[in-house]
Amino acid sequence: MTYVLGLTGGIASGKTTVSRFLREKGAIIIDGDLVARQIVEKGTGGLKQIKKAFGAEVIAKDGQLARKKLGEIVFAAPQKLAKLNSITAPLIHKRILCLIKYYRNKQVKLLVLDIPLLFEGGYEKYCNSVMTVYVTKTLQMKRLMERDKLSSEQAKKRVASQLPTFERNKRSQIVIDNTKEVEETLSQVLKWLIVNGFVEEV
Repeated sequence: MTYVLGLTGGIASGKTTVSRFLREKGAIIIDGDLVARQIVEKGTGGLKQIKKAFGAEVIAKDGQLARKKLGEIVFAAPQKLAKLNSITAPLIHKRILCLIKYYRNKQVKLLVLDIPLLFEGGYEKYCNSVMTVYVTKTLQMKRLMERDKLSSEQAKKRVASQLPTFERNKRSQIVIDNTKEVEETLSQVLKWLIVNGFVEEV
C-alpha cells in the first residue's frame, strides 16, 4: 500500500532540500512546481488561457511564458493572482490526481506530494500525513531576496500571498525546523523515515 506524504512550506523555506533528501532515500516525488510549469508550456491550453487573461506581454518571443513579467503583474495585485490561480489550479489538480493514481497502481512505498500551496489547493485530503518545513519570517525574507534577486517589498508580497506559517504548522502532522544547519534539518526528516519504516536505522 502506498503511503502519501504531503510536503509543503513557505516560499524559500528549504522545502526543496527536504524533497531532494526524500528522493535520495527512495521516495517517489510528485513535484507541484514542475507540474505547474508543464501545464503552461508552449502550445498548451493553459498558456492560451493565460495569454487571453493577461495579454501578449506575458508571452516571450520564443512563445514560452514570460514568468518574470507575469510574476510582476500578479504579485502586485491580489485579484490578478486570484485570476491566474483560477486558470492554473484546476489544470494542476487534474494532473496531480492522475499521477497519484498512477503511482498507487504501481504500489510505490512512499509517495511525496511536494506542493508549495498544498493546503490552499486542498491536497491534504489525499495525504496520510503532511510535513511542513518551517523557517522564521526574517530568514525566509533574507533567503528569498538573495535567491530571486527581489526587493524587500517584492519579497513581502510573495510571502503574504501564501498561508501564514503558524496556520501551515498547525495543520501539519510533522513540522521540520529549518532555522539551523541543513544537517540538523535532514536529521529530523531521517528520524521520521526510520520511525515509520521507510528506511532502516544506520
